[in-house]
Amino acid sequence: MKIIKTSDLKKAVDTDSMGLIQRSEKNYYDQLSAVCRDAYENRETRPILLISGPSGSGKTSTANEVSRILMEEYGCQSNVVSLDNYFKNNDSPGMPLDENGNIDLESPFCTDLELLQEHMKLLNECKEFMMPIFNFKKQARDGGVPFKREPGAIVIMEGIHALNPLVTGENNFAMCVYVSVRTRLKSDEGQLLHPRAIRLMRRLCRDSLFRGRDFKAIFSFFKSVSVGEDKFILPFKHRANYQVDTFMAYEAPAYRNYLYDKLLAQADIFKDNEYYKKIMTFFEYFPSMEKDGIPKTSLVREFIGF
Repeated sequence: MKIIKTSDLKKAVDTDSMGLIQRSEKNYYDQLSAVCRDAYENRETRPILLISGPSGSGKTSTANEVSRILMEEYGCQSNVVSLDNYFKNNDSPGMPLDENGNIDLESPFCTDLELLQEHMKLLNECKEFMMPIFNFKKQARDGGVPFKREPGAIVIMEGIHALNPLVTGENNFAMCVYVSVRTRLKSDEGQLLHPRAIRLMRRLCRDSLFRGRDFKAIFSFFKSVSVGEDKFILPFKHRANYQVDTFMAYEAPAYRNYLYDKLLAQADIFKDNEYYKKIMTFFEYFPSMEKDGIPKTSLVREFIGF
């Protein structure tokens, strides 16, 4: 587990922010480059790349960046498929419920397991099928599109349950990648900021900026997400052929620019929330960073926009 001191981070932001960004992006790229090399070399026998990780881990950005590297550096065609398209309709019989009687959206049983595994076999065999499209506004399937993997191409499938054999099956034609934040920030007083808090910062930015959710709803939702993570995601990360640390050393100062003043204004609401207190404590250790120098292709842009 890598650790970065907040005093070192503050110095880097103050004196060499562009260097900090460039080093962070290179570290991320180097990890994905290794994945792409292996995926390309094994594309004939393992043409499916499964990418899993908890909420806010950067699965979508990672999948898209892997696809870009495969094309630009190897001339290898690839397609990115979100496993969200295989969600069942909310009114489907037998949907899993949480302790409050609501649909447990973190459960793998929200996925159409039989259909997904059938389609994965067809992908491996380069046979055409109708891939479903899930409409999140309707919380239901909204038709489908014809899909076929061409020989030599790679299909990148990303989703929180991608490494769960219950969901994607026990097969020998997929390579597995687990992505998450693995680096911790450490204050001069010895306090550690858990990677889960970084992922919460990401969610606070993305969901408030682009998904119309207020901070109260995001904090509340993240609690149930974390329960599902411990129960349904973490137990299967050992199946990964590669584990990618998606942490960017500059990202907390970048998120501070969007979150600090707004969260401070709601201090009375969240005064008893441990995640809130820890995030705000660490925001005090370094300044905010403007997004101007952050590459348009950066994973961080998934959460702060372009």
